[in-house]
Parts: sequence; structure tokens; C-alpha cells
Amino acid sequence: MTPIEEIFKVPVYEVKLNLDLNALQSFCKDYESKDKGRVYTNIGGYQSNNLSLKEDALQPLLKEIENHCTLFSNSFINDKNQVVDTIWININKHKDINLSHNHPLSTLSGVYYVKAPPHCGSISFEHPALNVLSYYNASISVSNWNVYNSETWWKEAVENSLYIFPSWLNHLVGPNKNKTEERISISFNTN
Repeated sequence: MTPIEEIFKVPVYEVKLNLDLNALQSFCKDYESKDKGRVYTNIGGYQSNNLSLKEDALQPLLKEIENHCTLFSNSFINDKNQVVDTIWININKHKDINLSHNHPLSTLSGVYYVKAPPHCGSISFEHPALNVLSYYNASISVSNWNVYNSETWWKEAVENSLYIFPSWLNHLVGPNKNKTEERISISFNTN
């Protein structure tokens, strides 16, 4: 038995879905052509305004999101059903990024990758004690980065993958380094 007891953990839920990517890509691109979008955490790229939860094209995805968010929530928050309250599109072209942020007034947040070509940027999660950990790591020589001492942890953008995390967890999206193809994702919040 190890003398180390893990007392605080941050869960991130990951599942591969089997949705119609062509239909969702068409929906996202069509929506982009009609909606001016907004600038929130995105530097470059397109972020839609909040989508209607009644959009026909989103119904299979919304069902999956609410099902998996409820399963995730039941494991560490409560036994109530999670319901999507906001959802939006992100389209990042070459070098576009999303700055570090979190999602206040929500329980869970997440991202679903509609299109994720090679080198299109990953989602990174920041350690909740990042400010303190950065001082700690600056003063020692870390030879093995792990879940205890890493300032960030990343997940690769993978098509048809859904990532869910606590809304308070700071996260960012690295630059799309693919010069010819864009990354398309759909982000959401639940309560």
C-alpha cells in the first residue's frame, strides 16, 4: 500500500459518439453563413451566438449530451438529470485559439468535435491550483510530469468525441496549426 492518499481529484468525462458528422458539419457551416457570431474567448475564428435548443439538426447530439452529462453528474454531484441550457458552435481556422476561461453559473460544460483534422489544436485543462503550482514548479527540477505536478493537462481533438468537465475548471484551446482545414466543435453548458 502506498503512503500517498489522493484527496482532491478533478474528473473529466470522455466518450466516443456515433453521430452523423456530415450532417452536423453542414449545419455548422450553414449557421456560420447566417449568424454574425460573437467574440468571447476566441482570438480569431468564429463563435456563434447561442443556438436554439429546438434546432432539428442538434436533437441527436443534445440527447447524447444530456444522457452522458447525467451519468457523469450522478458519479460525483447528485442524482438529478442534467439539461443543456446553452450550446454554440466554434470554427477555428489556421492559428485561431480560445483563451483560458471557465463557464460560471453552470454545473457541467463540454465540447463535441464535429471536425478535427490533424494538428488542429487540443483542449487543455488548467490545474485548479495553477497559481501556486507554477511557483512550486519554477523552484524545482521536475523530471516526470504527472497528475500531481502538471500545470495543465490536455486532450487531443478527436472527431465524434465528447468531453465533459466541471464548469468551474479553467480550460483553453490551442492554436489550429493545420493550414488548410478548420476545426469545428460544438460547446455547451448544463444545469
